[in-house]
Amino acid sequence: MEEVDGIILMQLRQIGTNIPDNVSSVKEITTDQLVEGCARCINAIAGNENIPTKLPGAMSARFRVGTEMANAVKELGYMTEIGYNTFLYSNEGEARQLLMWLIERLPKESSESTTEILAGKALVRANLSKEIQKRMEYMWSPSFCKNGGIARTMDNSMHLEGTSDVINFRSFNVKAPRLQGKISKAEKDYNSQTMRVYTEQPPVRRTVGAAIVETVGASGTQAKEWQQEWESKGVDSGLSEQDYKSKKQSGIKQKMINLLRAAVIRSEAEGKKEADMDKFLDEFADADIGKESQFRNQEKLLHAQEENENAPKAATEEELAKQREEELAAKQAGVTEANDKFEALKAEVMKLMSEIEQLEKNSNELDKTNSEKEEEYKTRKRVLDYLPDAENNIVKLKGVVDANAKRLVAVAGKWESRRVELFKTYRGLRRSQEDAEGVAKQQMEKIKELRQEMKGMADVAKGKDSVIKQLENEYEKMDKSASRSAYTRRILEIVRSISKQRDEIRKVLQDTRIVQKDLNTVTERLSRTYHVTDEMIFKDAKSDETCRRAYKFLASIHENCASMVQSLEDTAAITREIRELEDQIEEESRKNMEENSSRIAADLKAMKKENQALVAKIKASM
Repeated sequence: MEEVDGIILMQLRQIGTNIPDNVSSVKEITTDQLVEGCARCINAIAGNENIPTKLPGAMSARFRVGTEMANAVKELGYMTEIGYNTFLYSNEGEARQLLMWLIERLPKESSESTTEILAGKALVRANLSKEIQKRMEYMWSPSFCKNGGIARTMDNSMHLEGTSDVINFRSFNVKAPRLQGKISKAEKDYNSQTMRVYTEQPPVRRTVGAAIVETVGASGTQAKEWQQEWESKGVDSGLSEQDYKSKKQSGIKQKMINLLRAAVIRSEAEGKKEADMDKFLDEFADADIGKESQFRNQEKLLHAQEENENAPKAATEEELAKQREEELAAKQAGVTEANDKFEALKAEVMKLMSEIEQLEKNSNELDKTNSEKEEEYKTRKRVLDYLPDAENNIVKLKGVVDANAKRLVAVAGKWESRRVELFKTYRGLRRSQEDAEGVAKQQMEKIKELRQEMKGMADVAKGKDSVIKQLENEYEKMDKSASRSAYTRRILEIVRSISKQRDEIRKVLQDTRIVQKDLNTVTERLSRTYHVTDEMIFKDAKSDETCRRAYKFLASIHENCASMVQSLEDTAAITREIRELEDQIEEESRKNMEENSSRIAADLKAMKKENQALVAKIKASM
């Protein structure tokens, strides 16, 4: 049973059941672990999450969950008797039988996906949830009992507990020497003499781990982005990887140059506008705005000490208010006038700008007209130069025209022949280019398909590597005292023993059939013989006293033999029942009834307490 228990525990761990590694048999499984394993199997078979994987604390809720699981197993087709006691008060045999039945009915998808569950991110999540569940089972201890937040558990393992000593994740980009490509002597000197090591680059020593994680993650992300860009755009461009990078760098540089040039032009235009505005403000600043008002002068006279007895008397409050209003009205009029001047100047500036644009446009048109007139003037001047000797010049011009016409005809003939050759060459090159483009396109599609296949194979290889590591870890944990040959020999012995038992069972069944057949034959022969003898003696018994007595003896012998046969059959039935009762007694002794009865008594007490608490709450609410 050790091999069977090992297979059962391995399957339960693979579907996510939290079973410690030191558990090696079904007998060592606790009630909570059995309920979790059965619930996960039932949910996987049914394809839902209706059955909870944890038992609640209340006893009534535990019985309800056990009943729901028993009903779910019955609906799946489990023929053996099952109830809530199978889960809450189980024994080794029932638990093994139920787990084997459930594991055999797990869907193939779940069994095929166990390697996927054990690989990649799912493995990390499974290990993380297992560790969190393990931590939740530990006893909490106050902070003054822990040195640096380190808590020690019952199994002498240590872990960080609490948040008082947790370090915030503050990333810092560290620099590493470049190892690929051509490295100059200056860069080598900088790496060996100036660049600091990883642990000294972050400003705080305890953020070294976070800084390294950030740097490695950024480099990995950058490499992944470049790979995606190269597969999506670079391959389609038809360039090599180095040429594509050079082209991209030149494009980025040109874009930066254009942006800088536009920014310089924009800044020059804004500087010109600012200069015009400064000039306008300088002209506007000549207005008399900064003069002190009469109200301010009179206020100074009120607060100043009297140095002269013959000083004029201060004005009254009404006069001051009136003067203040007059001065405010005057200032508002000045501001309004200044605003009007500003708007007028602004309109005039806009008008001048539009006139300047119009003048620039007219100037460009005049320059164009002037160049056309100059060309026309040169042509007419040449014609006028030929007028004094018109006849000779006409003859010369005709000769030049005829020579040019003949030369044009000859050149046209040569061009026509050359054009035909060039056109044929162009067609051939075009056709070869199209063929090359088609071949290149096909090759590019094949390259893309190969890249996708390579990527898929790389993912599969990574998954298999993680599965291999997981299997290696499990292999390291396995008992290596027994070799493969020992397991194989034991399996063959079991197979031979099963075959031998099957043959013996067949022989026993055959012998039983033969004995039953002989028994039926003898019984029928005895019945026929008795009937014949009874008839013969009964006929003679009417007239002969001896035959009458013989007939009575025959009837008593037949009755005694029938009772003996019945006694033998009853004895055999009783013996069979005794064997069955002995088997039931042995089976019940394996069910740990004493332990289960104590657990049932404890659960009954807990349930009574819960009922008493509920009754007390109901009375308190009434």
